[in-house]
Amino acid sequence: MDPRRSPDGSRRRLLAAGIGLAALSLLPGVARADQNWQTYKRRFIVDDRRVIDSGNNNVSHSESQGWGLLFAQSYDDKETFAKIWDWTSKSLQRGDGLFSWRWSPNTSDPVPDKNNAADGDILIAWALIRAAAKWNEPQWLAPAKRIQSAVLDRLAIESQGRLILLPGAQGFARGNRHVVNLSYYVWPALHDFAQQPGDQARWRRLESDGLWLVDNAAFGDYRLPPDWLLFGNQAFRVADDWKPYFGFDAIRIPLYLAWHNQASRLGRFLTAWRTPRFGGRPPAWIDLDTGAVAPYPSSGGYVAVSSVTQYVADGNKGPAPVATVGDDDDYYSASLKLLANLAGQEAPRAKRA
Repeated sequence: MDPRRSPDGSRRRLLAAGIGLAALSLLPGVARADQNWQTYKRRFIVDDRRVIDSGNNNVSHSESQGWGLLFAQSYDDKETFAKIWDWTSKSLQRGDGLFSWRWSPNTSDPVPDKNNAADGDILIAWALIRAAAKWNEPQWLAPAKRIQSAVLDRLAIESQGRLILLPGAQGFARGNRHVVNLSYYVWPALHDFAQQPGDQARWRRLESDGLWLVDNAAFGDYRLPPDWLLFGNQAFRVADDWKPYFGFDAIRIPLYLAWHNQASRLGRFLTAWRTPRFGGRPPAWIDLDTGAVAPYPSSGGYVAVSSVTQYVADGNKGPAPVATVGDDDDYYSASLKLLANLAGQEAPRAKRA
């Protein structure tokens, strides 16, 4: 149904379901043919349904499906959105409402590991909520709510007086400590969830306690958060099972902070990237123990994250930076570019926590 011709009652039902005017204002208001989206679809979405990781044997992730849904919604591609959601719900969704994190086209069982990934769950729920508002399709609110409830029930746990987000339902407890991936906190999504009726207090607490974790996770000469953090006993450590890097995962921390218009929290990232040895380009990874950096350059997606981080830190002045997706970008670089573009568009209207 065209929302411009929908009766006021339908709009009121969406608002009552938790899609407030502030959330609606974040959504692009008109359809636009965007070459970036067309390039992304052509290269990374199979049959308009499955988003493939071209750098990882063409597997799909709950993360990639969540990003695909978010991009389709943002570029007003309802048909592709519906197809991605149909495939995702049928191929990855578990009985508890969360999603298995990985689907492989090259194994007899395409989902051998049924564990979930919190960021994929959050991205999918957020995309459904945004799509319900954009296209006046309330049927997408019920599955979104189910996912949100499962995230709170299965992944939000008490630890040392804080409500923290587990990366997945299994495998991240270390006695009385827990492994956390701070890039799984999709700040604008969590903030939108906290505006909906039902579990507002818990979402607000998950958001505020998560920002506290980010503020206090500071390692190495550049005082940066790691890809994987171990938290417990009010102490912070780089998780033992992962390399002590600010890298592939953690690059999304400033991205999502910028999207949430958290200008005051972006300084340390920019200070690190401005170090003369980096030449203004974020390294692919920084070793937080030794200060060593990757011997190869980072992708264009990292540069896009750096640009939008600078834009938000400078107060969203002037036109937002726009990165172009090219045929030399792999799935992750292209995704970071589209995410950075959306962050630049929406950050000026985002509310600070």
